Amino acid sequence: MIAAAIIVLREVVEASLVIGIVLAATRGVPRRSAFIGGGVALGIVGALLVAAGAERLASGLEGMGQEVFNAAVLLTATVMLGWHNVWMKSHGAEIAREMKSVGQGVATGAKPLTVLLVVVGLAVLREGSEVVLFLYGVAAGGAGAASMLAGGALGLAGGIAIGALLYYGLLAIPTRHLFNVTGALLLLLAAGMAAQAAGFLVQAGYLPALADPLWDSSGVLPLHSVLGQVLHALMGYVDRPTGIQVAVFVAVACTIGVLMVRGGRPRAPSRVATATATLAMLGLSACLAALMPGRAQAAHTVYSPIVEEGELALETRGHQDFDSRDDVDGAGQYKLELEYTPNAFWRTELLGEWEKSAGGSLAATEVAWENVFQLTPQGKYWLDFGVLAEYAHSLERDGDDALELGLLAEKQFDRTVLTANFLAERAFASGAETELEYSARYRWRLYEAMEPGLEIHGSLGDWGDNGTLEEHEHQLGPSLLGRIRTGDGAAFRYEAAVLFGLTEESPDTTLRLQLEYEF
Repeated sequence: MIAAAIIVLREVVEASLVIGIVLAATRGVPRRSAFIGGGVALGIVGALLVAAGAERLASGLEGMGQEVFNAAVLLTATVMLGWHNVWMKSHGAEIAREMKSVGQGVATGAKPLTVLLVVVGLAVLREGSEVVLFLYGVAAGGAGAASMLAGGALGLAGGIAIGALLYYGLLAIPTRHLFNVTGALLLLLAAGMAAQAAGFLVQAGYLPALADPLWDSSGVLPLHSVLGQVLHALMGYVDRPTGIQVAVFVAVACTIGVLMVRGGRPRAPSRVATATATLAMLGLSACLAALMPGRAQAAHTVYSPIVEEGELALETRGHQDFDSRDDVDGAGQYKLELEYTPNAFWRTELLGEWEKSAGGSLAATEVAWENVFQLTPQGKYWLDFGVLAEYAHSLERDGDDALELGLLAEKQFDRTVLTANFLAERAFASGAETELEYSARYRWRLYEAMEPGLEIHGSLGDWGDNGTLEEHEHQLGPSLLGRIRTGDGAAFRYEAAVLFGLTEESPDTTLRLQLEYEF
């Protein structure tokens, strides 16, 4: 009930503000009420059509499994709520100015009265459609129809009342404060929905619990209590959460919060568009990682020893093998990472990894903490050096934790750059061997957004028992990478490579893709 009331209240207030601004700007214009009322009616009809379409879509998808279906709905609502908050933070004042301009244009005769019908109708349609889709997310979280109806009615009445008070100038609370409060509540709702989605995916076996439960607060604040139910509706509270639910809640809340703060600052239009696109990317990456049914090797990544101070980035990367052998074809590894560079010599990352065997399904294999330390100032010596250190916690039943260390080197020759990695990995298990790997890339800096190159990756066997080169995997192929700046310090990075096997032990072909958004 509370979640439905907050969502409906927020959307109705936004629509009421648009209508109120248009009404205030067109005072004295004959028949303006009829056209504005017609716009409201058309917007409501459009929102009802969206509701009917969403119902049909939901019915058609229910066969995919109730837990997965509920998780998909909740994740979709999470992305939309987050996008809505960020977008409104950036564009709220702009919308008010546009609506005032439209009303003044009609009042002076520069624009026809039909413009009022269109702009009001679109505003009501937009907010009404969002109400429909957001409430589907609330329903997927377990809310009953009666409580949603009561909450929706309460939110509708409150939104209309606030809109009327704002129009008549009786409300002393500045509009920005009102939206700051509702924005914070929507942030908690979005994070709570994401956490509930993670819970459904744990039940379906698509995500690891990490800890089950992480804590038990049922003795202090049981879920069935009044306060417990309020917090459950507001932010997805449960008294026995899993570790992955808490991690998802914190990650989503922090991401949306950062984007809202940055979205409220003056910036170039392209920067705002990029920020909202990034949130969509985060939601899409999370959905893909969660819905895709051991230890991912570093041999398909080329690490640079150079770090950029202050960088905050979201990254997804992976590769897939194609081979004539059935026990190799279709295997792949995938990662989702959040990285931060707190100073000029250290970059740290938290990541989750998934692995797919040939003919099998994708499964979560580990969570890891990865660090790159830049040892030499860039360009000061003939070679730039760095160190990679990663601790990985296995999520597999019989898996072992592991430590990976690597030496990273890079040399720039005018417009070309050579990067090389030598890596050693050892599991924390009795009798485990130290596995050796390498990777290298030579690239030409044609443009910042387009740098063609050549990569090689491979294994060198175990320390002290390397064997011959033909006994291990070695792959070589062309690559393309680049950085696309989007304004205000933000940028997209991409890497793509097609690798061909050099030995019988190597897959025939491997496709590698890496995408990163720098905040």
